Amino acid sequence: MKKVFALLTVLVLLLAAIPAFAETATAAEATPATARTEATAAEATAAEAPAEEEDDATKLSTTSKIVVAALVVLMLVGLYFSAKRVKWNAFMIAKAALCIALAYLLGMIRMYRAPMGGSATLASLLPLILFAMAFGPLEGLLAGFTFGLLNLLLDPYVIHPVQMLVDYPMAYGAVALCCLAKLLPIPDRWKLPIAVVLGYLGKFIMAVISGVVFFANNAAEEGALVYSLVYNFSYIWPELLISLAISLVPGMDRLVQLMRKNSVR
Repeated sequence: MKKVFALLTVLVLLLAAIPAFAETATAAEATPATARTEATAAEATAAEAPAEEEDDATKLSTTSKIVVAALVVLMLVGLYFSAKRVKWNAFMIAKAALCIALAYLLGMIRMYRAPMGGSATLASLLPLILFAMAFGPLEGLLAGFTFGLLNLLLDPYVIHPVQMLVDYPMAYGAVALCCLAKLLPIPDRWKLPIAVVLGYLGKFIMAVISGVVFFANNAAEEGALVYSLVYNFSYIWPELLISLAISLVPGMDRLVQLMRKNSVR
């Protein structure tokens, strides 16, 4: 599948550029911070910093809004190229909207919310995985990007524009890696459970990268990588187990074929 390998190539290139973007932006923001006096910095850290940090994390800066606008343009371009391969008829668009809406509704049922972002929900990624398995990686990527932007607008936790990119559109777009399960020479009934594992693995990888690059200051002696692995695994694995259990229910694999019915011509 050429689209699967193209998707992997794009993700690898984006991942390679993340540390450079983050380092540049951090260096640019560090200059005004050093201009403050030590007394002012101490007071801000002790009294005002926690409240301001939490408040800023729930707001989108001008740069973040520009990034969101650029992502919307990229999604439209991706939709244009996708339309050359797959006919986005009314049935397919309706099913994409239904899967995104269902993912959002399931995402509202939170069993656990991590303090620095991320939460264990009631199998919210499963509808996106089903859609990607039914229509392909590029279509799944577009649906994941859309869901990520929806989450960003309704429940943002942003400390940096690049972090926003990784934790929202890229994290949910990476769920399209589930399509690698279609390449395996195994019965169809086992492809969906493997797709669930791969989909959550895609999101987990993005979350770990975000933790290492942007939340390393929260790590103690264990180091940024170990901290990020443990932190993100703590809320992703319960949801993965729920989604995996649902995917193993007899007949669930038939949903992929049913979703394609009357959609692709």
